[in-house]
Amino acid sequence: MRHSKSFRHWLGACALTLSAAFAGSAAAQNAAVETVVPGQLTVLFNPASPPTSFIKDGKATGMAVEIVEEIARRHNLKVEFKAHADLAGALPAVSNRQYDLAAMGLMRTPEREAVVDFSGSWYYGWFPLIVDKSAGLNGYKDLSGKTVGINKGSIQERYMLDNHPNIQLMAFPNDTAAVAALNAGKVDGVLTGSALLGETLKRFPHLAVAARTPTPYPNAFPVRKGNDSLRKALDDGLRELVKDGTYVKIFDKWHAGDALPDPMYKDYPGLEAQRAPGVASPRS
Repeated sequence: MRHSKSFRHWLGACALTLSAAFAGSAAAQNAAVETVVPGQLTVLFNPASPPTSFIKDGKATGMAVEIVEEIARRHNLKVEFKAHADLAGALPAVSNRQYDLAAMGLMRTPEREAVVDFSGSWYYGWFPLIVDKSAGLNGYKDLSGKTVGINKGSIQERYMLDNHPNIQLMAFPNDTAAVAALNAGKVDGVLTGSALLGETLKRFPHLAVAARTPTPYPNAFPVRKGNDSLRKALDDGLRELVKDGTYVKIFDKWHAGDALPDPMYKDYPGLEAQRAPGVASPRS
């Protein structure tokens, strides 16, 4: 069929109009989110905390990293990840506009909420107390007067100070360094986040868990106080990821064989439609 020249011009004009409309919509969407660099999320991440955030093949990866990447994609935002291993300096760096947010295992606590705002929860973990099997240590009671390694500025540090003042603490910049100190005999135990446990025990089969303590707070993404547009984008994104099953897929990738944390079902009604509570994810 042959079309008139005027009809072809009309079709071309419609295509240009639709293209401009979509481009304008995308631009308006990312412009509505306040970021350090317009149109881009500048994200701090811990380069040595698998499976939450770490470097593999020269790139940032991990559960927290993938969640941020997916939310950014849905808001037409580019992402630049910058390694920052100092947990204690993470919140000031976000608060001072060096970064838009942090993709790492940071728990939302009342003390931290005085410094920054937080997104909704994306994970709940627990504290494993790791010791050398040959040491004969079976819990906190056996560590009185001994030394436990912790991540400086972490919730684990606060927990130890509040609940086990008879145990000496040695602070490290990250969990990897603390585990290395345990292997070198510089500390008698290490209190870490649960995310690192599987890989730690796999790499060092002479280590074991002497005690497990549930975490009272969720992992959440910190943003600068008052940046409601970014906080809302993260919250909306998390709800969308849960609703369409993307969250469960990301969780399964990084926590194969684990059940979804029970508190997530309360935070995200409808999550049970993706997987029933207590059911473990498939092992890869």
